[in-house]
Amino acid sequence: MSETLIPAPARDDAPEEIAAKAAQARRAAATWRRLNVSQRVAALRKAWRELAARREELARVIHEETGKPLAEAELMEIGTTGMLVSHFAANANRLFEDTPAPKPWFLLNKRAYARRVPWGVVGVVSPWNMPFLIPFADAFAAMLAGNAVLLKPSEWTTRTALWTESALAATGLFPEGLLTVARGGPAAGERVLDASDMVVFTGSTKAGREVAARAARDLKPCLLELGGKHPMIVLADAPLERAAAAAVWGGFSNAGQLCIGVERVFVEGPLFDKFVESVRRRMAVLRVSADGLGDMGRLTVPFQFDRVQAQLDDARAKGARVIGGEVLDRAGLLMAPALVLDPAPGMRVCSEEIFGPVLAVTRVGRAEEAVAAANEGPWGLAASVWTADHERGEALGAALQCGLVGVNEPSTHYALGSLPFGGFKSSGLGRRHGDEGLRAFTQPQSVIVHEWPPETADPWWFPYDAVKSAWLRRLTGL
Repeated sequence: MSETLIPAPARDDAPEEIAAKAAQARRAAATWRRLNVSQRVAALRKAWRELAARREELARVIHEETGKPLAEAELMEIGTTGMLVSHFAANANRLFEDTPAPKPWFLLNKRAYARRVPWGVVGVVSPWNMPFLIPFADAFAAMLAGNAVLLKPSEWTTRTALWTESALAATGLFPEGLLTVARGGPAAGERVLDASDMVVFTGSTKAGREVAARAARDLKPCLLELGGKHPMIVLADAPLERAAAAAVWGGFSNAGQLCIGVERVFVEGPLFDKFVESVRRRMAVLRVSADGLGDMGRLTVPFQFDRVQAQLDDARAKGARVIGGEVLDRAGLLMAPALVLDPAPGMRVCSEEIFGPVLAVTRVGRAEEAVAAANEGPWGLAASVWTADHERGEALGAALQCGLVGVNEPSTHYALGSLPFGGFKSSGLGRRHGDEGLRAFTQPQSVIVHEWPPETADPWWFPYDAVKSAWLRRLTGL
């Protein structure tokens, strides 16, 4: 019997509880937005320092709730969040300051500019695979822009969110309710969406479509990061050992539960056997354990474990060669990483997002065949090309229908806050990060101030006459 304790899903907050939390968030937003950007930056930087000082405690909470190794909890979740916090804080004044607007000479007596206005309450609905990085990075950006955040974490990873809520409140730096957690499943998520002015959702494509439809009823902006199925294209001249190491890390880190994680590998024929052998050697030494000290931990939720096992069973039943994938501890949700070699198009590992420690590796004749295969299907989040010829790799990357491309690089995009992050096709809507991602937490307000002369009407106002019309035609270039 397994000694691993799998957390149970959280109960739903009652509708009146969520309504009260939303009302408190709205009051907090009204207070918080009155601070200028520099004041918000200072408060959030100080809060981050206090959270980072407790990183070992936080990493333990993340590990116990998700099963991921402590190293991944600290580096992938907390460390990456720190990089994003640093970038966002350093660029906030530039992105949120008033922007003067050019104007024609005959409007020189007026001042024109655009300012950024926070939405108010931002609803963040986040997944179970990254219970700190995803919601806190989004919440930090939203709060930096002047909003309050109503966070609905996955019902499977509520403890991490509650720890974050409590830790931020303990700093005493924010109005009460600036970041508030609403607990529960889809029904709680719907209530959070309805109570918010803007929604940020990370999850499945199916759920993302439902979020977008619900938001559209009120013309409410939503930012969606949805499913992915990262195709890794390995050309014959690729740096073999780096490519193999990237496939193993990109496919099996976080037990493969990454939307940008590698799932499909297309290898040109001359390198196929050497690549597979190198990947197998690296897989063989991976330490899979539930104690937080290995390389790969358990899958986070029971239904995902069952889903991945069903995909592997389907591949075996349809004649694929499967290496690994053994169930190590069913009750503890531990499985060995798996390779599926030369899978057929009808197999579930080809037609579905896997979201588990499985790499489907296919031999291709040439690069263009791999690009065509990579572009099949509804996904368009991340992809990578591996070759010694960087120029060719970048050209092939431009032909890939996805929002994130790496050349000899698997999936560092999320940590680089200066890059917009999001997908094409059914993999998302809008972008987080980058200038446009941070500004998305505000809406522009255009302002014109008439400065002089104070009492005189503008010449194009009433009354109209032939002389005035002729003069205005010349003025406007008609």
